[in-house]
Amino acid sequence: MLSRHLLSVLAASAVCLSSLVLAQSPAPAIAPNGTARPANADGDYKALRSDMPSGDGVQVKDLTLERQGGIFHLIQGNVYFYGAVDGRITGAVFLGNGHFDLTPKDASERHSLSLLNKSGVMAQDFTTLVLLFTDGTDAEIRKASTGSGGPTPSQAGSAARDLTTGLRQKLHENFDLRLLDDVLRPEADARNNQYFLASFRMGGLFTGRNVLFVVDPEASPDEVELSTWSDEGSQTWAGYRMEGVRGGSGQPLHVTEERLDVSFEKSGTLHGSAETTFRVEHDGLRVARLDLYPTLRVSGVFSETGAPLDFIQEDKHDDPGFAIILPVAARRGSTIRVLTKYAGPDAIRHDGDGMYYLMSGARSTWYPASSGTLGDYANFHMTFHVPKGLQIIATGKEVSRDKESSGGQRVVWESGEPIAVAGFNLGNFVADETKTPQGFGIQAYANAEVPDGVKTLLQYINNHPGAPVALGNMSTVPALKGEIAQGSAAVQVYTDFFGKLPYDHVALTEQSACNYGQSWPMLVYLPYCGFWDGTIQQQLGLLDGGARSYWTEVTPHEVSHQWWGTLVGFNNYRDQWMSEGFANFSVSLYLAATNKTLNEFHDFWTEQHRNLVTKNTQGVRPIDVGPLTMGYRVSNEKTGDVYQDLIYSKGAYVMHMLQIMYWTPQQGDAPFKHSMQEFVKEYSGRAATTEDLKASFERTMPKSLDLQRNGKLDWFFNEYVYGTELPHYDISGDFTNTNGETSMHLKVTQSNVSKDFMMLVPIYLRLADGRTVRILNLSLQGDTVFDRTIQLGKVPSEPKKVLLNYNADVLSD
Repeated sequence: MLSRHLLSVLAASAVCLSSLVLAQSPAPAIAPNGTARPANADGDYKALRSDMPSGDGVQVKDLTLERQGGIFHLIQGNVYFYGAVDGRITGAVFLGNGHFDLTPKDASERHSLSLLNKSGVMAQDFTTLVLLFTDGTDAEIRKASTGSGGPTPSQAGSAARDLTTGLRQKLHENFDLRLLDDVLRPEADARNNQYFLASFRMGGLFTGRNVLFVVDPEASPDEVELSTWSDEGSQTWAGYRMEGVRGGSGQPLHVTEERLDVSFEKSGTLHGSAETTFRVEHDGLRVARLDLYPTLRVSGVFSETGAPLDFIQEDKHDDPGFAIILPVAARRGSTIRVLTKYAGPDAIRHDGDGMYYLMSGARSTWYPASSGTLGDYANFHMTFHVPKGLQIIATGKEVSRDKESSGGQRVVWESGEPIAVAGFNLGNFVADETKTPQGFGIQAYANAEVPDGVKTLLQYINNHPGAPVALGNMSTVPALKGEIAQGSAAVQVYTDFFGKLPYDHVALTEQSACNYGQSWPMLVYLPYCGFWDGTIQQQLGLLDGGARSYWTEVTPHEVSHQWWGTLVGFNNYRDQWMSEGFANFSVSLYLAATNKTLNEFHDFWTEQHRNLVTKNTQGVRPIDVGPLTMGYRVSNEKTGDVYQDLIYSKGAYVMHMLQIMYWTPQQGDAPFKHSMQEFVKEYSGRAATTEDLKASFERTMPKSLDLQRNGKLDWFFNEYVYGTELPHYDISGDFTNTNGETSMHLKVTQSNVSKDFMMLVPIYLRLADGRTVRILNLSLQGDTVFDRTIQLGKVPSEPKKVLLNYNADVLSD
């Protein structure tokens, strides 16, 4: 996600029309005109929730069910069907002998499978198969049946219950809600009625795991997914798009406006009232699924007229997904506004006097948000009722502040324009601020007190005079000037490279978490341990190993997310590398611009290279695991936790290599800046895909990068974004001076790559006067040797050495 250390897998697609809504007078507030309905009361939903196999089954023999590449061969056995809900069968259990085969067409998906099961295919026998569906599977099975299977045995019921328990209590996914979505739609809506889930067991009783194969036209980005799960967790083994049919556009609705009224208790308990406006993307929508933090419990939902609506929200420990059941089917393009009342004690943690921590999982779900996304750009109008002695810093601008009879304050914030996500930081803060020379506001906030955990540490030290550390009062307030300086410098560097932000300020706020940062529009959450000086960090062991660089990089990294992930969104987990990789790359720009020497810049790229080519405890190099577009899926039980090393470091390298290839002695970084700024302009306030990035750069790239003479960057993206190749280079050069003219015999070898691998390789000279200058770029393809004498002419200082990769120009071994 936008956190440096916290993985969050989010999909997004852009909606900017909500700006038109706020241009008009706001709609009247929704006033409930009836008693709220209880959760989970809808009759069809309750029937699906309790549905089990019943009645007589059917015999099958040599029946093949093919679903989007997944092939289920029911060799011989019986199938027992679930009961009908609203006239439709949505489940079945097969008992007998069967076999499953899957061979993904995509090479990267086969590679993913090979890491997990040593082959690029899945082939498994099974004796029990549980199916959930809305695609007419029951009719297909009945048509092929060879006779009666007799009454449903207890074994079929047990298999169905085991799956239900696992889905609810292990995966915490409400699949009954997904079935309801289709059951309530017209059966003629063929696009949506293609849902299919199959579950079976692979491996032994104690060492095996459960397999899920799911086809869902509303899923994004992978409408087809093969995954496994056990008590230890779940992981995706393969995922891809549907073929041969028109799948859905991912999410069936897009939130365009949020009007939130939120109050806080001193304990941290949150009480919320949300008017959510969303646009319908799929015809026939009856189930509007929204994301809400599980411990925030809904007490009622009301339509725009104030009528109570049915809603779904199961126990917070099971499958607590929130959804609203619309009374009639909605048409695509229609706009719906609903009111949700909710409250809960656990979304905000009380960490000390005047210190509150908005839980990381609640950062994007403290209000009803688009399900599974961080890219529905919406307008936010937020009214906060803040207890006495506390302040609130939020995304957007504060537009009013009034005292309340309780002694607290009523504070109103507005986003001013559509933004990807809204957040806040609540506490008792000390503030400082400045403006860049261009007039952009940099605000910094530190907590007036330290967290309770730090107070406990200080108490221990004070009570033990022989303690090996001396930490003072550990106040974070003295760091405000430094944070402002870093934030100001970062904004200026990034504005120069990426263009101006549409906002006029950013607030850098301390959060009561030690080791990670996060960035929302106009609001940055920074770790309190980063506010301490180096002496305290050293004494607490925070500078051990490779941690030292983190504390110098976290603020510029998170500030860069004002462009990457917020202003320009990412579409889903396959494109998240553009957010985190771009932010990591931005740090290198900051280091190069703010240090007198390039030592920290070179150290940074040495660290990124080490992250990619060093084997972990599983014996795996992150660079070899998979492409950037595999996202979080590169981390699994076989590869270890390689996500951050690959996505952050290789993503940064991709942008750095483009910057290096764009650079010329005459124009410097100007061509690269132009491409970056055009990309930002084109996708500001929208979610961009990897292909969008590629197409944008192709429109603005210099001719020198058109190595295939087709106006495309396929060669580069196929190698470093969609591929896993890592070239090796050798270089040597001999110099000859004749009558003051210098010639160089240059030999460069590119190896360990496929025949189509192409790269533009910068070559440098180190001169006797200490300078290092770039002299040319070599275009190399496949395993090849460049061996040629080059006339350098008169050079200002004697050449001493020829260099390759002087500025980490090419990601290689």
